[in-house]
Amino acid sequence: MAVHRLVTSTAANLLIPVSGLLVSPFLSRELGPEGRGLYAALTLPIVICGWLGTFGLQDALTFHLRQRRLSRRDAARVSLVAALPLGLVAVLLLGVLGFLVFDRAEVDRQQFLVLALLAPLHIMANLAIGALTGASDIGGVNLMKVVPAGLRTILLVIACVTVDLSAFWAAALFLTATASGVLVGLPRLRRRAKPPSRTGPTEPAGSADRSGPTDRAEPTDRAEPADRAEPIPVRSLIRYSLTCLPGVLAATSSARLDQVIGLPLLGARELGFYAVAVSVAELPTVIATAARTVLMGGAGGDDNESVLRVARVAVPVAALGCAVLAASAGLLVPRFFGAAFAPATLPTVILCAATVVFTCVQIFSALLLVNDKAARSSVALVVGSLTGVLLLVVLAPQGAVGAALASLIGYAVAAGIAARSVRRLPAVPSLRAVTVPYAADLRHLHAWLRRWWRARRAGPPEAGDAAQAQSAGTGGGVR
Repeated sequence: MAVHRLVTSTAANLLIPVSGLLVSPFLSRELGPEGRGLYAALTLPIVICGWLGTFGLQDALTFHLRQRRLSRRDAARVSLVAALPLGLVAVLLLGVLGFLVFDRAEVDRQQFLVLALLAPLHIMANLAIGALTGASDIGGVNLMKVVPAGLRTILLVIACVTVDLSAFWAAALFLTATASGVLVGLPRLRRRAKPPSRTGPTEPAGSADRSGPTDRAEPTDRAEPADRAEPIPVRSLIRYSLTCLPGVLAATSSARLDQVIGLPLLGARELGFYAVAVSVAELPTVIATAARTVLMGGAGGDDNESVLRVARVAVPVAALGCAVLAASAGLLVPRFFGAAFAPATLPTVILCAATVVFTCVQIFSALLLVNDKAARSSVALVVGSLTGVLLLVVLAPQGAVGAALASLIGYAVAAGIAARSVRRLPAVPSLRAVTVPYAADLRHLHAWLRRWWRARRAGPPEAGDAAQAQSAGTGGGVR
């Protein structure tokens, strides 16, 4: 069920900003506003390079696995082979960036160049996430996010409590823990798909007689192209990557570029306020990320209406979360981060509004990508990103508030352009169909929650009941 995958993916994605929210008060009190800004300047360029350094190959792996033109094992091979040259390019680009951002701080520049050597591991992790997404292995994607988030939370909290932590060592712990996702993702990706399951408890009568793209199969039921000895479609991967590349560049810059170039434009103090505002306002973005993962993965074989329901549910839920955070920002920010970070309250409210628009951008972009309209997605993201960067330069004298306004307007421009392209998709009847839930969606969600709650209260089935259910599901063919 698409809604079930949305819920589980949201829960896994939620651990990432929650991790940041748990760690941020410790880091803010340990490092102060200027140290917090330096920490952001040391870590974010490398995290961004992990996304940007795939040069669109992450989305290309997702698309080709989703179209069954690439096997999981071949995707693992492509990830391993491509990570080396892409990693070298990333390290070189970060070296150049280090001389631009840290032009007046020799020690900070040297520390940044040392941390840049971890960029290839981040690239490899994102390639594996892209492949697992295309294989509809939502559990694997969730593991690659949950394990690093939990590890870095533990390491950073312990370090803040036990030692006198500097911005460099805090960044080193953060980046090393994030790269640990490679140890989880690649081995899982190399496993072969399981044989199709015929015991699904919710399989409707007559479903065994159906065929076609709407079969309700498990996410791992997809045919493995490697079993037919097909070659890896290198040219197709490169072509699709290059088509996605402008959108990848723009999406990355829209999400985090303001913090990368914020040190020379805003100064360490204002950047520290802005980083704190982002750590709070980005909590609801987990819904957008989860919805994009489910949409890009094809929702595990669900019909088109179930896929569109994911988008309709995601937008209002994100808006509700942002409204709650914006209303409580005046109390939340000073209490959790200290009175010194009170000026981060207004940027937090503005970024909460930006997060709602960002959710629409993520959903529209995913719909365009899965319908083979990567160029249109790239155009929307590029124009929105350029708008945000230009406004950041213009509004830089306003500090963290100006940076937040620049992000909001940039997202709005990208969402407007992408919405026009989404309206032309044959699979999308209207913008309402991907932004506002119908009454039937609410009834469907309510029924799913009731079934989930009853299953939780009932507990695991007894061994005899499980065996009886299995024999009932397999003995009669069609139930």
